[in-house]
Amino acid sequence: MMSRTEPVYTVPELIKEDTARYAEHIDHYLNGDLSLQRLKGYRVPMGVYGQRGQEGQIKDKYMVRVRLPGGVIFREQLARLAELSNEYGAGFVHFTTRQDVQIHQVELEDTPEILNKLLEVGLSPRGGGGNTVRNIANSSRAGVHPKEAFDTTPHALALSEYLLQSPSTYNLPRKYKIAFSSTAEDEALASINDLGFIAREKNGEYGFKIYAAGGMGNDPRTGLLLNKFIAEDKIFQAAEAIKRLFDDLGDRQNKNQARLRFVRKRLGDKEFKKTFNDYWEQVLAEDIEVNEINKFQLTRDKLEEDKKETDINPEEYDFLFPEKESGYYAVDLNPFNGDLTEEDINRILNLVSKFDLEMRSTNRQGLLLRGLKAFQLSDVISSLKQIDSKLVFKNNGLRPIACKGASTCRLGLCLSPALAREIKERLSSVSSAARSKIPRIYISGCPNSCGQHYIGKIGLEGKAKRHEGRLVPFYTLLLGGRIEDEKSRYGKKIIDLPARRVPDFFASLAQKLARHPDYEREDFYQFLNQGGEEFIEGLARDFIELESYQKHPELYKDWGREEDFSLAGRGPGECGTGVMDIIKLDIDTAYSNLQQAQKEENQDILYQAIITGARALLITRGVDTEKDRIVVQEFKNHFIKQNLVSEKYVSLLEQALDYKLGEEIDLLSLSDKVAAFINRIENLYNSLNSSLEFEIPNDSKAVRKEKKKTETSNKKENSSNQKPNSEQEKLKDLRGVDCPMNFVKAKLFLEPLSLQTEVTFYLDSGKPIENVSRSLENEGHQILQKEKINDDYFKLVVKKKGEQ
Repeated sequence: MMSRTEPVYTVPELIKEDTARYAEHIDHYLNGDLSLQRLKGYRVPMGVYGQRGQEGQIKDKYMVRVRLPGGVIFREQLARLAELSNEYGAGFVHFTTRQDVQIHQVELEDTPEILNKLLEVGLSPRGGGGNTVRNIANSSRAGVHPKEAFDTTPHALALSEYLLQSPSTYNLPRKYKIAFSSTAEDEALASINDLGFIAREKNGEYGFKIYAAGGMGNDPRTGLLLNKFIAEDKIFQAAEAIKRLFDDLGDRQNKNQARLRFVRKRLGDKEFKKTFNDYWEQVLAEDIEVNEINKFQLTRDKLEEDKKETDINPEEYDFLFPEKESGYYAVDLNPFNGDLTEEDINRILNLVSKFDLEMRSTNRQGLLLRGLKAFQLSDVISSLKQIDSKLVFKNNGLRPIACKGASTCRLGLCLSPALAREIKERLSSVSSAARSKIPRIYISGCPNSCGQHYIGKIGLEGKAKRHEGRLVPFYTLLLGGRIEDEKSRYGKKIIDLPARRVPDFFASLAQKLARHPDYEREDFYQFLNQGGEEFIEGLARDFIELESYQKHPELYKDWGREEDFSLAGRGPGECGTGVMDIIKLDIDTAYSNLQQAQKEENQDILYQAIITGARALLITRGVDTEKDRIVVQEFKNHFIKQNLVSEKYVSLLEQALDYKLGEEIDLLSLSDKVAAFINRIENLYNSLNSSLEFEIPNDSKAVRKEKKKTETSNKKENSSNQKPNSEQEKLKDLRGVDCPMNFVKAKLFLEPLSLQTEVTFYLDSGKPIENVSRSLENEGHQILQKEKINDDYFKLVVKKKGEQ
C-alpha cells in the first residue's frame, strides 16, 4: 500500500540528548543523590507520570506517554510499544484522546531502558508531559477523506519536528496543544486547541484557517478565529508567533490560570488578536528557518479502482468510512477504554501485513486501519471480532469514550472506565433498536476533560459531593457538545446524577427515545433545540434521589470499588491535593446552597451555606467535625481571631446558631452578607500554596502585626511548654486517622519544630503510610525510615526540611 515503510518524522538530536540525561538523573535518584521531588522536574517533561497504586501495592508505579506525531504509526513501532508494555508494564497499550499511546504501571528504574528502546524505532515520550508543545494532533483520515481540501499529515509532522528541536519549546508557562484538520468536520478538534489549523483551498492555493486560545478543562473556551487563510508554508510562523506570545504573557505563577486561553481572557478577544498579529508580523520579518513540508509526504502506491463487490453494506456500520479512492474503506477500531494487549496487537498487525494496510491513531482512543478493499471487508470484520468482540460495533451507544480516571490517574475523582463498562452492560440489556438511539457518550473522571466530555452530544463529568457528611461520587450530565468549523460549541451542564444511578438512566433514556415520535439520532441537536433538552432533564430527575447511607450504602461507593468513595490517592502530593479537593467541594456546596436558598427563599438551606462555608478551611488546621457548634467555635479561633477573616462575621455565625436553636431570625435578610462571607473563604482558598499556607496578597498592616504577635506568642508557648529534644515532641501517633487528615496533622505537628528535627510517626498500613510519606517527601522533608511494625501499621521517621 505505502511506498514508504519507515518513519518520515525524525526524532531531533535534542531529544536524544535529553533521554541520555534523563537516565543520569534516574541513576542519581537511585543512588540517593537526588530527591524524589527534584526528580519530578526531570521525569514529567520526559513524559513519565506517577500513577495511583494498585490494591496492596507498596512501590510507586509510573506511566510513559509516547508521542505519535500526526497520529502516524508504523508496524514496527506498534509492535515495540506492545512488547515494552508486556515486558515492563501492565501488559496492555492504552490509546489516548490525543493520539498518544501510554504504557502503564512501569517501575521508575526501568524507564530509561524503555525510552532508549522507543528511540530505536523512532519514538519518544519527550514532551508527553510538562510545559511544552504536546503531541500535534491530526485528522486520522487525512489523506483518504473524500471531502478533504488536502492531506494535512505532512504539515503535522513537519511542525512537530520544527518545534521539538528548539530548546525554547520546553519552558513554556503551561502545555501548548496544536491540531490539524483536513476537513471542516474538524475531526482533530482544531477549533478548540491552543492553536488549530483547518485545511482550505483558495484560488487553487493550499492554506489554513487558524484558530487559537481554545481548550477544555478549567474555564473551557472554543478557539478564537485569528485568520481565515494563511498559506500552507506559513504554519511555522503561526506556531512560532503563538509560542512567543504565550511565553511572554502566560501566567507562570498560577497553574490553574496558566493556559493560553487565560491570556485571551485577560486581554479580551480584540486585544488578543491584535497582540497575535504583532508577533506574527515580527516572526514573518525574521525569515526563520523552517522545514520543507514535501519531505514529510507519505505517498501511497497508485491504487486501482476496486470493482469487486462486497457482501456487506458498509453504510450499516458506524466504524466503516469510505475513502477518496473508489472501492476503498477505513476501519475504525475502538478497543474498550482504549486498551489493547500485546496478543491482540500482534493479531491486528498480522491483518495489517496481510492486507497491506496503513495505521493511524485516533482521538477516539483507537486505531484507524486504512486502504481496505471493499471485497475484503467481511473477512477483516470477522477477523477483528475474533480478536476482540469489543473492537467494532454497529452503533455508537456501546462505544463510550472514557479517560482512565481514578483507576490510575492521580487527578481523577471518579472511576470513569468502570462507569463506561457499566453503561455498556446496561445498554446491552435493552433492545438493539433502543440502544441505537443513544449517541456516543464521552466520560471524564474529573473536570480536566481528558475524556472530552465537553464535545460529546452527551457528556459526563466526574465530581464529588457531600451528603450527610459523607462523600458521594457524582457525574454532571452535559448535552449538545459539537465540533465543526464555525459551529463548535461545548455541551451545556444539565444536572448532577449519583454515579450509581447513571447506567439505569441511560437504559431508560434509550427506551424513551426509541418511542419518542420526534427523535432521530442523526438530528440530535435539532431534537435538543425543540424540547429534547427539557425532556432528557425531566427524565434524569427520576434518578437523582440520594438515600441515606444506612438505607442505600451502595450509592456511596464508586463503580468498581468495594470501599466507600473517598479522594484518597488523588493528586501529585496525594494528601495535600486531596485536602484542596475537599475544601473546593465545600466552597462549591456553600455557593450552591446560597443560590438555592435565595431562589426558594429557604432559610434552612441558607443556614447550611453558612456552616458549610465556615467548615471548608478547618481541615487546614487539623479540624474535621460535623458538629455545627464546633465548626463555628473552631472557625472563630483559627480564622477570625487570627485576622484572616473579619470580626464582622462573628455576628453572622452566632445568628446562624441562634436560628438553628429556634430563635425567630430572618436569615434571608443576611443573604448578601453570607455571599461576602463565602467569597472571603474562597479568596483564602485561592491563596493556599501546596504546603497549605495562606498567601494573601492584600494583607493589611493590622493583620500582619497581629500575625506577628501571634507567631511570637506561639514561639514563647512552644519554648516554655516543650523541650526541644523531648520524646513528646518527636513522636506522633496517627493510627486511626484517615487520609487526608493524617497528612494535615503530621504537617501541623512538624510546623513549630526546629529545622532538621527528626520525628517518628505511627501510621496505618495501606493508603495512610503510602500517601503521608509521599506527601511529606514532596514537601521537601527527608524520609529516614519506613518500617512495617506489623500488618496493621508502620513506623515513619522523618527529618524536617533544612531550608525555608
